[in-house]
Amino acid sequence: MKKDNIIIFPGLKKRLFQFGMERLNDRQFEEAAHFFEQAREIDHEDDEIDMALAVAYYESGDYQKAKERTEDMLHKGIGDYYELIDLYLMILIQLNLHDEVVHTLETLFEEQHVPPAKREHYQTLLKFSKRTLNNEEDSSGISRASAGADLKKGDFREQLVFISGLADKNIHPYKDSLMNLLKDSQVHPFLQTAALNVLMEHQIQSPVQVKKFDYDGEFIPAELPDLMEMPLYQAVIAKLDEELENENPVLLEQLMEMIRRHQFLLFPFEFTPGNPALWAAAYRAFGHEMYGENWSNEKTAKKFQVDPSELDHAISFVFDLEQHSPSTV
Repeated sequence: MKKDNIIIFPGLKKRLFQFGMERLNDRQFEEAAHFFEQAREIDHEDDEIDMALAVAYYESGDYQKAKERTEDMLHKGIGDYYELIDLYLMILIQLNLHDEVVHTLETLFEEQHVPPAKREHYQTLLKFSKRTLNNEEDSSGISRASAGADLKKGDFREQLVFISGLADKNIHPYKDSLMNLLKDSQVHPFLQTAALNVLMEHQIQSPVQVKKFDYDGEFIPAELPDLMEMPLYQAVIAKLDEELENENPVLLEQLMEMIRRHQFLLFPFEFTPGNPALWAAAYRAFGHEMYGENWSNEKTAKKFQVDPSELDHAISFVFDLEQHSPSTV
């Protein structure tokens, strides 16, 4: 088989797609997009490749390409419509195109094309984008008091969307309010991390106080590392990988995703005490609980060479973190 004088070997499209999916699962999004692009060169009519490419563009932060690919699929009527709409709305929000979010959602509601299961979520997004557009119309006149009120409007989801949307806006009116969120231990830790990420994006050099769980510290947002680069986080992941890679890779992936969520909740703090084996043991114990397996604190502590009483406290803290995860909010 030839295309433009290049020999296309049988099965090459499938192999390129598999390579792309592997990179996607490994969170190597730019490489994944590269493989999907090559696969699409071979077949422009493959819905699965188109969708995977759009996701890879989105995850890699190339929102404009993701928007173009998603719009093309919606125009052609290919792929799962509501899966595409969900991705398209996330892309529009990342690009700060709230007018297009409003137009898209109002059209869906007018045409009564919104499934009951998605109605509440779409109404939340519509409300958020309308409010954002209203704020932008008179952004120069936003007072600090009204900015603080904006951060507290709505439920957890609305607050999260609003705070995250400040990453590419003028945050001067919101800066004090964001800093107040960080030192209020009654605010959900997930929202606090979202607020801190906004200050990091804007390279804020002023020290901020952060209080969450039993932690209290002062940090300069511009100098903080990416939360996935925190040394103890990486060490715990490496220890779990060493223990479970061959024994139970499915559980390993579940626990790694859980640790990522918990690190987001904890950021910019890390587990205390800073013993990677202790926290790897705690998550391994949590894995036993997840699957209803018989297990022993003493045996697990011995296997990971940690103190059983410290392990008991660490397991309790992991359970507490899971209770604070957004899926349980």
